[in-house]
Amino acid sequence: MKSWALPAVSSGSRAADQARDLALPLVAVAGIVAVADLRIPVGLPGHRGLIWLTLLVAVALSVRRPGVVTAVGAASTVLALALGSTVGDPRYLAAAILLDATLAVPIVRRHPVLLALAASPIHLVALVAPLLGAAGAGGALVGFGPGLATKAGFHLAFGLIAGLLGWTVAAALRCSWTGREGALTRRRVRP
Repeated sequence: MKSWALPAVSSGSRAADQARDLALPLVAVAGIVAVADLRIPVGLPGHRGLIWLTLLVAVALSVRRPGVVTAVGAASTVLALALGSTVGDPRYLAAAILLDATLAVPIVRRHPVLLALAASPIHLVALVAPLLGAAGAGGALVGFGPGLATKAGFHLAFGLIAGLLGWTVAAALRCSWTGREGALTRRRVRP
């Protein structure tokens, strides 16, 4: 039976691993904030999640410390709001918290593709967060009407694609969850 686990790292020093573990979250925050108000005229609900959710999944699968993806989501939310984003809801933080919680499940640590699959329903926070934010601010729950099932379907599809893209990015960075207490292991391959 074919394993869906990510490939092990072939080579790399501790310093290079630490540099990657620091650089990837910073790049993810910068990328998420940069596209917070980017309008891509695709006309399909949930398509922007391809960028921000891909980055969050890649961080979750690449960096070995718990809470890093939540920190990325919090930093992205705060910076986007501080820079005047019109998004104005905690979708990045909510998705990051859910990714961290999902990654805490032992079977997900052993099979990282499950986190990629879990990104599909996690992306629904992008549909629900703005609606709840409007209700919390005294507004009406707009959007819970005709077409909600279609919007949810697109969010699920784009969430799945983003999860698989994030898993692919983590694989390209050559990271592998092994299931040993959730730690990343590195294996040197002889030339």
